Amino acid sequence: MDIGIKLDIGFSGDESCRRLFGTQNALSLLWNLGFRAVETAIDTKTDFQAVAEYIRLCTGAGFHVSLHPYTERAPGNPAYFSRDGGRCRQFHAKVFSAAEEAAERQGGNVTVNVHGATAPKEEDRDVLLIETIRFFRWAREWCVENAPHVTTVVELQFRPNPDETIQRIGDGYGELLEIVKRAEVDACWDLGHAYMNADRFDLPLEPPTELLPRIAHIHCHDVKDGDHNPLVFGRVPWDRLLASALECGFDGAVILEVPPENFLRAGGLETLTQSVNKIAAFAGEKLRR
Repeated sequence: MDIGIKLDIGFSGDESCRRLFGTQNALSLLWNLGFRAVETAIDTKTDFQAVAEYIRLCTGAGFHVSLHPYTERAPGNPAYFSRDGGRCRQFHAKVFSAAEEAAERQGGNVTVNVHGATAPKEEDRDVLLIETIRFFRWAREWCVENAPHVTTVVELQFRPNPDETIQRIGDGYGELLEIVKRAEVDACWDLGHAYMNADRFDLPLEPPTELLPRIAHIHCHDVKDGDHNPLVFGRVPWDRLLASALECGFDGAVILEVPPENFLRAGGLETLTQSVNKIAAFAGEKLRR
């Protein structure tokens, strides 16, 4: 199991990163703290030359890279996979090709973590689910043919509040498992999303037994006035949840999905150190048993 962190493209020039890391080299600092993986978000406006440079920097420093394309409220969303003139295919093919380059550089498979369809709440949910399944089937088949060292996973999303104007496919375990089974892909278990869904909507916190062996990637973060916070607030029972995945053979990356500004808001670099130390201590204890 690798411990990873959310690290955006352009991190070296980002003001929040400079405030968090100070004068220290970000990649060296993260490596010394015990991180071995990084994950970055990519959207339809991302410069793919910048993606290539990010991959070169991070793999050159020894990190395993994963990519997280994000298209909510944007062209290329899986909601319109069959009817957007190929924009969804074109964008994600670029992402998968970049991931294959990362795989060649780091000498191992690369995970690309994708959200299911997101669309206005008045759209037919059954149609959106079908489009999501079609997208993930296509993604898996495209990678087999063109990017054989890339694995696509579908993420557990968090359910919108009733006053929001959108809906998200895969914002509950039942739908997520249906996508996994019908598209023959694995899942990203977002522990913060699981907690928020349980806390706000009384949905199950624990996934069904059938889903646990299909979890190949994990996002780990705490919740305080929203998600994506360091593990210092004690709200999300991440250790109990992670233990259930490890007991089912999980051996992927656990990504501390927290942006620099949220570390800063919670107390700075010390909250990053506390978070990674907690995961490392937990993992070490599990391995000793």
